[in-house]
Amino acid sequence: MMKSKYILALTIPAIFGCAVNEITPEAPGAEEGLIPITLGNHIEQEYATRADQNGFADEDKIGTFIVDYADGKPGELKLTGNRADNLYYKYNEAGNRWVPSYDVYFKDKNTPVDIYGYYPAGNPESIEEYAFEVQKDQRCEAKGNNLSGYEQSDLLWAKAEKKTSDDKIIWLNFHHKMAGIHVTLFEGMGFEEGEFAKLKKDVLILNTVRKATVNLATGGVMTSGEVPETGIIPAREGDGEFRAIVVPQTIGPGSKVLYATVNGRTYTLYTDDGIVYSAGKQHNFHLMINKLPAGDYEFTLANESITVWENDKTSHNGIAREYVVINLDTPGTLDAVIASKGLTISKVRNLKLTGKIGARDFAVMKYLMTYLSCLNLKEAEICETNGGNLGFNGSDYSGCKANCIPDGAMSNKRSMTSLILPDKLEKIGNNAFADCNGLTGSLIIPEGVTEIDYAAFRSCTNLNGVLKLPSTLKTLGRVGGYTSYWDGAFNDCGFICELQLPESLETIGWGSFMDCKGLYGELHLPDNLKNLGLGAFSGCKNMRGSITIPQGVTTIEDETFQNSGFNGTLKLHDGITSIGPRAFKETPLKGELYLPKLLEVISAEAFYKCDFSGTLVLPKNIRQIGDKAFSFNWRLMGTLEIPEGVLSIGAGAFAQCKMLEGVIFPESLEAIKFEPTWNEDGGAFQNCFGIGRIVCKGRIPAYIQDGSFNGVAKDNFTLEVPEGTEHLYQVSNGWREFKRIAAYRNLVIRPMVASAINTSVTRNLVLTADGNWSVKSQPDWVTLDKTSGKGKTELKLTFSQKPKDGTMRSGEIVFQLDGKDYETKLALSQYDYDYAEDEVITLHKATKGKGVNIVILGDGFSAKDISENKLMNAMNKTYEHFFSIQPYKAYKDYFNVYTAVPVSPESGVGTVNTIVNNRFNTATNDGVTRNGNDDYYEVMQYACKAPTVNNDNINKTLIIMIPNTEDYGGVTYMWDDGSAIAYCPMSDYGYPLDFRGVIQHEAGGHGFGKLGDEYIYHNAFIQACNCTCCTHAYELMSAQSKGWFQNLSLTGKMSDVPWRNFIFHEKYSGFVDIFEGGYMHSRGVFRSEQNSCMNNEIPYYSTISRYEIVKRIMEYAGEPFSFDKFVENDIVEAIAETAATKDGNTGMDSRSASMNSHEPVFMGERKTLR
Repeated sequence: MMKSKYILALTIPAIFGCAVNEITPEAPGAEEGLIPITLGNHIEQEYATRADQNGFADEDKIGTFIVDYADGKPGELKLTGNRADNLYYKYNEAGNRWVPSYDVYFKDKNTPVDIYGYYPAGNPESIEEYAFEVQKDQRCEAKGNNLSGYEQSDLLWAKAEKKTSDDKIIWLNFHHKMAGIHVTLFEGMGFEEGEFAKLKKDVLILNTVRKATVNLATGGVMTSGEVPETGIIPAREGDGEFRAIVVPQTIGPGSKVLYATVNGRTYTLYTDDGIVYSAGKQHNFHLMINKLPAGDYEFTLANESITVWENDKTSHNGIAREYVVINLDTPGTLDAVIASKGLTISKVRNLKLTGKIGARDFAVMKYLMTYLSCLNLKEAEICETNGGNLGFNGSDYSGCKANCIPDGAMSNKRSMTSLILPDKLEKIGNNAFADCNGLTGSLIIPEGVTEIDYAAFRSCTNLNGVLKLPSTLKTLGRVGGYTSYWDGAFNDCGFICELQLPESLETIGWGSFMDCKGLYGELHLPDNLKNLGLGAFSGCKNMRGSITIPQGVTTIEDETFQNSGFNGTLKLHDGITSIGPRAFKETPLKGELYLPKLLEVISAEAFYKCDFSGTLVLPKNIRQIGDKAFSFNWRLMGTLEIPEGVLSIGAGAFAQCKMLEGVIFPESLEAIKFEPTWNEDGGAFQNCFGIGRIVCKGRIPAYIQDGSFNGVAKDNFTLEVPEGTEHLYQVSNGWREFKRIAAYRNLVIRPMVASAINTSVTRNLVLTADGNWSVKSQPDWVTLDKTSGKGKTELKLTFSQKPKDGTMRSGEIVFQLDGKDYETKLALSQYDYDYAEDEVITLHKATKGKGVNIVILGDGFSAKDISENKLMNAMNKTYEHFFSIQPYKAYKDYFNVYTAVPVSPESGVGTVNTIVNNRFNTATNDGVTRNGNDDYYEVMQYACKAPTVNNDNINKTLIIMIPNTEDYGGVTYMWDDGSAIAYCPMSDYGYPLDFRGVIQHEAGGHGFGKLGDEYIYHNAFIQACNCTCCTHAYELMSAQSKGWFQNLSLTGKMSDVPWRNFIFHEKYSGFVDIFEGGYMHSRGVFRSEQNSCMNNEIPYYSTISRYEIVKRIMEYAGEPFSFDKFVENDIVEAIAETAATKDGNTGMDSRSASMNSHEPVFMGERKTLR
């Protein structure tokens, strides 16, 4: 469950000049050249919870305290003596800005500050015990500058930490510190049509303390005083809808909760289990009213839940005081009605329109209202009207349909600073608000809008808040036609927010978000998307994460993601047929690039200066590879095979791909191109320094433009060509530069390298040959079971025992085709090491209980890696990370921990396109580690080498597999009997997605604790989500039937959640509660704490998670367990610190925990091990 909040921006320009003395209200001046701290104008409407359409009303005040750091540490918040003491900021709606009572400055450019804010502003007499009281009568309406009773009861608190003059925007995230109550009386059975709506309805909230003290330094709230005899009268939000605000507190079992009265009949709601009203949460009571035959009424509690604090409708009308309010009965009469009120139309600055408006009224506002600044159309209804002319040159205007803003309605209206769109709206026409660069703050597109046409908000550069798109939106901009890429709907807007695209969206037009440099976070393209236009996300430099193209998009247009910041992986489905020029140019996407099977065209610079790695496999349907298509992807490696059918390879297509090892050209190839450039990227394979093999299948040499292979060593290897064509290549342009040209022969040894540590071991090899072969030479410290043969032959290579002398030895076996001048080589190496291959090592031995087993293994560690201690370093770090978190830290003595020395033929792990020969065949796909089914059982069988592990207890043994890769993306495989293998790559992501986070989430959370994921993929009810990318309610219930995933619940009812005993316990009640969202879905599934290792991989397991882990430890160890004993020994560690680290965003990786993660994979029944 997310807490509702306001978001305010403190804009801090860079400081120039010397330090100034501390500024106080008595001395508000500042030295020349320093720029004051000013509050910005961004209020996110989605979280507007107390006032008008923008969240705050005119003249609203917040109180702030600003505290300097001292010696690099946060200063203490005091009542006086801070950098700013209870400094008021007042909201000026007309200017859409916050105005301080006096200016305040940074001490100097190196000294950070903490900023505390609270609302409504008051006069605290204490920091630790600020007195606050919710109102008894919250239905009391606002009068003048006084807030309504409901608003006076809503205390908000915020803190921004460690902010310096380098922070251009400082966000104050205001959280509710009171609790909300929402009571709904709804119609049941027995009423005539319209009868229920006419009945008088009232609600009274009972048994709540109204006074509280608030700690302004921490935001903590404590009740103060006794429960008054009278209850709280809630605000009315509509027929049968009531909202109240109460102090956070606990109502005891058997207490009265509320009175509900319908037509004079009163119902009393009692609580059997007690109720906890928690800060920032909303407690919902849904009462169904049935009318009985005798005329009486029956009240039934239909549902009780705790949810996010929903948008309040209750508000004082602060904005309305500043507007000229005009109601139009007839569209097109705006100028006449304004004149009838005796107003000069050109001088109207703030306008609120209600009633019916048309195309002509937009023209009046655009052309005649010279100084129009704030426009509020919230209650206006747009009617279908024709276009026309206002009667002077250049005043033409377009017509419009009902509920549609006309084309060009307010374009170039640069005086306008604030805009509120109509609640009833379906379409925004092209260029409607284009070049309105005076608009500031957030833009909220109302629900009901299905289309935003091209250039609708183009170049609204000062819209620097949040962009909120409706769930109804289907079309954004246009694809093709008369539009250009610079005509994107939001091209060059200044939004600073995460971009949330609605699932209904089908078209993202040309340039829709081009150069929106302030957008940040990850991008989820909706599954319903069919059209993705040219340049749609070009220049979105602060967006991060991976890109997944939906199935409905079959063409990637020109420059779609050019020069953007996406730094994850790229997932392209097999239905994509073409990738346009510069589609992903200079976008730092990484990992392996899997190209679609049906892809036919890779255009010029499509992947220029990306950061892909691994082996590039080109689909067999490829016909065109454009200029510089893959230039500067220097991590691409292996042998590149150009498919049959490709006629030409563009200039610079693979230039600077320095790790490519070989190229195979098809018979169809006709040309390889070159063009002069400044960046040495004009040759198709220029500066591909790693190429050591080229095979040409064409009997007619392809034409090579001079320079195509600049930088490739042309005398270090043999250019292999079809037999009988050697003389043609020796005289052909470009090919003749290669000094060694010979006929291609099939003589291949797999793998091409073999290594070992000191131990005498045997490796299996396969030699493939066109005819008879033999061994030409080999070192004396290896033997082969066969030294000659014919065709495809299996070989056994044996390394002899190597003395432990601190050295390594290397050599090669040379194989040759008999009667042919053709050879291939097997590279050999053997390294010194302290342990033997497959030797089991005990890292920790249990001293309590029967001993709970953990086996830590590595895969993809070659003999060289092992000799350099990379394997043991990884094993020791895994051990340290696993036991660095509670409760494992406290219960460490119950565990046996083992590791071993499995040697892999090659270093690393494979991917879809890249085969790496490692011990257990570990590979990754879409960032998730996986093996074949037989490989999992081989891993289990190998783990049974540990002295206390066998087939009978493997289901109670945790196996942790550490693949030799730094990619994120762990996964845990779980069998019905409890067996588990947790794959934990050595992630190089930043906190909290680092290696520690992967170990604690996958191994400690899933593998041993049998805990479910708490992070969120989808904004959907788990019971109704139809996605195919993750599991749903059935899988969750199936896991819980086995006793797993007890940290999650499909009900939000306090009496039914697995952690109900912790909610009211004095040790845990301050942070254990019911939070909606988890198991990949935002709705319909609940967790016990806001943050935990199973949510965002911070080093903290929730209380119910610790409970389940300890219960399992005691069960496996054969020790008694009880709730009371758990509570007595439980260590609650670093909750505040962890949460602060997350909220403060200090050191956090910009990628989410779910980006490359995968929920546990259920493997079914486990077969018996040999």
